[in-house]
Amino acid sequence: MSLKRRDVIFLLFAAVIVAALVVGNLGGKTPKLPDDGHHRPFVAALARGEVRTTVEQGCVTCHNPRQRSLSPKHPPKEQCLICHEP
Repeated sequence: MSLKRRDVIFLLFAAVIVAALVVGNLGGKTPKLPDDGHHRPFVAALARGEVRTTVEQGCVTCHNPRQRSLSPKHPPKEQCLICHEP
């Protein structure tokens, strides 16, 4: 069985898509939520089924400009648990 030209083009196209997906997932991973006493209540609240947006309101009690500010490169959104998975 020989490969036709369209089969080779399809295989190359599929390989390019797979390579793009792999390269896209290699970098830019955000750190996970730390497994410490400060963050365990938030993980427990999520496990109980509490709403993510309500749980995230507790993040600003520590992560604020006066106590523990976020880096200047950090996005200005209050959606911590979308990027920082428990």
